[in-house]
Amino acid sequence: MVTIEVDDEVYDQLKNMAEPFVDTPNSVLRKILFSESTPTDPKQRTMVSAAKNSSIQQEVLSEDFMSSFIKNRYEGIFRTKSPYRTMFESQTHLVYFQNFNKLGTSNLWYRLSERALSALRETQKIALVCFTNPSENTVFEIPMKEIDIQVGKANWKKEFLEVNIDPVNSRWRELDWNIDKYLVK
Repeated sequence: MVTIEVDDEVYDQLKNMAEPFVDTPNSVLRKILFSESTPTDPKQRTMVSAAKNSSIQQEVLSEDFMSSFIKNRYEGIFRTKSPYRTMFESQTHLVYFQNFNKLGTSNLWYRLSERALSALRETQKIALVCFTNPSENTVFEIPMKEIDIQVGKANWKKEFLEVNIDPVNSRWRELDWNIDKYLVK
């Protein structure tokens, strides 16, 4: 087994293409790279094409959702913070969105990379992470300082954060943390 690194955008796209509790990043890549992703049956090819178009539509929906959330939730002018596509900053805030866009899911799956965490931790601005599910119009808006407190309590040792949220119980599984008070609908 070989370990590879992918940027946040690629990782987010893998998540959008994954079936929760079934697919791993490796299984999604296998479907894309090997014969599993290029069926010979025209009917199956149409289904694959529809799935790709659905991913594009979800991406557009996610971008609209983030833009609307920022506009309705915060004051000031926000700009994208390079090199992140889903991190936005104003004079007072740094807001990082992680999007998982599936209706009726029992697990919201996100990952905060070491680099994104560093940007959030090093800013003098109010740093927030927004775990979203645009298809259900929900956001868990959590201050980075609160996340770091829970990371310390859970004795999390990895450089990145794996985030699996049980949306029914508003529970961040890895940190065994009830995040219901951060839910914005």
